[in-house]
Amino acid sequence: MDDVSPAGRGRRTGAWCAAAATALSCTVTGGAITAGAAAARAGEAPARPPGWCKPDGALTARAMPQKIRLSECDLRGRVVRGENGLAATVPSDGTSVTAHSLRTDGASELRVEVDEAKGEITLTSTGTRVPQGRPREFRAPMDACQDDAYQQEPSKWPKGSTIEWHYYPGTAGLPMSGVSTGVSNMFNARTDCNAAHAFAPLPDVSEKYAGQTTTAPKLTSGGVCGDRDGTNVSGWESMPGAEADVLAATCTWFRGATTIESDTALQTQGKKWWPGPQDGSSCPAGSYDAAAVTTHETGHMLGLGHVEGSQHSGLTMAPTVAACDDDPATLGKGDYAGLIALYGARSSSA
Repeated sequence: MDDVSPAGRGRRTGAWCAAAATALSCTVTGGAITAGAAAARAGEAPARPPGWCKPDGALTARAMPQKIRLSECDLRGRVVRGENGLAATVPSDGTSVTAHSLRTDGASELRVEVDEAKGEITLTSTGTRVPQGRPREFRAPMDACQDDAYQQEPSKWPKGSTIEWHYYPGTAGLPMSGVSTGVSNMFNARTDCNAAHAFAPLPDVSEKYAGQTTTAPKLTSGGVCGDRDGTNVSGWESMPGAEADVLAATCTWFRGATTIESDTALQTQGKKWWPGPQDGSSCPAGSYDAAAVTTHETGHMLGLGHVEGSQHSGLTMAPTVAACDDDPATLGKGDYAGLIALYGARSSSA
């Protein structure tokens, strides 16, 4: 990427998203024998399921009470829909999943945490939208090279890990260069904040490209996180059933506090893409920088969450990106600080 001065990162002033998140939680407790089965054995009529527990189709997190028993509504294998249309399949293998979507008008997160020891499932759903005009809570963006804000997700890869990932080319004929550059940018702490174009020391986690795959990221045509398959995949996918403003989605599966798999899909349906300035080209009007979006999504893969608020809009993990905006492809101070908080510093001998 061309050398850009720290002051140049301030041009993302229009690509911010005010915090308008709504958090929802629900807890599920169950055992091998449901209350309905126990009642039947006792000669009692089984309890009727609550009205929000539809037998078919996706369930809506917003409509659910905070605590749910499996005997009332078994969520395993069901699709739960959160804010802004984001949805995920509740894992049936005891793992948990976090789904993120990056939109042209904001971002969304849906977290499904499964605690087998307690027999509980917790759902958390948040969503933000870019407001029209200049809202009251507007704060001028900070210089990303001075902004040390970051947000962590509940899981991360083990320190010192080398994470293998595969590239999925999709069917739209788009190049790999933007995707591979974005993955590298996050792992190698690429930045415009110093002459070396990289923060040092690097975080104690690395990536290894494991080749192209014919298996798409585990997201449905509607952008719903499906069932994991044990392979980390990033690439292009047509998701015609997703909301029109979705640019990309990442699904990360974890067990306890340890991440075990992550897939990222960049939306080809109805979107125009630019690989990024690394190939010497200029951005066609209305296109999105694949390297910038992939850098952001790789941050989710590594355990970074969205940093809300207009004052943080210069950071890579800000919850929105504008057309032809290549700033998220290089990390700000807070993005790097988050990686070090998660993984510590890589030793010089690594």
